[in-house]
Amino acid sequence: MKVSIANLAAQMIMEEGIKDYLFAKKKAAKSLGLNENANLPTNSQIDKAIDDFNKIFNSNIDIEFLQQFKIQALEIMDIFKNFKPHLMNQLYEGIIPKFPEIKINLFADNLKDVEYVLLNSEMSYDFKEVKMNSKEGKNSIKSIPTIYLDNLSIPAEIKVYFENDFFDFKKNYLQNRGLNINKVLSLDVNALNSSTALPLMQNK
Repeated sequence: MKVSIANLAAQMIMEEGIKDYLFAKKKAAKSLGLNENANLPTNSQIDKAIDDFNKIFNSNIDIEFLQQFKIQALEIMDIFKNFKPHLMNQLYEGIIPKFPEIKINLFADNLKDVEYVLLNSEMSYDFKEVKMNSKEGKNSIKSIPTIYLDNLSIPAEIKVYFENDFFDFKKNYLQNRGLNINKVLSLDVNALNSSTALPLMQNK
């Protein structure tokens, strides 16, 4: 059952541009006639299903687009370089959804510091609080300040976490930190293939 849900959720993420793994899992379960609160697959199982889907239906990696993606991600990360920017996309795997979006996590205790940098960049943006489940308990919900840069050639979603979340990510709602700016810089997209793929789980 988990495998079927994971495979359908992966297809929805890749083809419909669904960004939230949990939403994709519940939608997939419902489409299969199951209770949306059924025993759902883990995020790592969704990652594997996405990777499998990508190998079958998107076997030809678009190196030119990945290079553009990398450059734009680095530009955004450089703007917010004082807030430990980490890229959360599956760039290592050459995975490009139908509706690509750059996902970056920042770590700062003062949101106004981030907003000040954003205002100085003169980029148009939207802001909202995104609800996320904490690892502390099923009913533990946290609000994450989230910035959307939709006027770029590749839209970006930037989540702002507390500084402590950077050091204690294994104890809270983050699955991992993602790729720091040096790792993104060193990534050779021309050498990407399935054998060098490294998993990068979504932080949801």
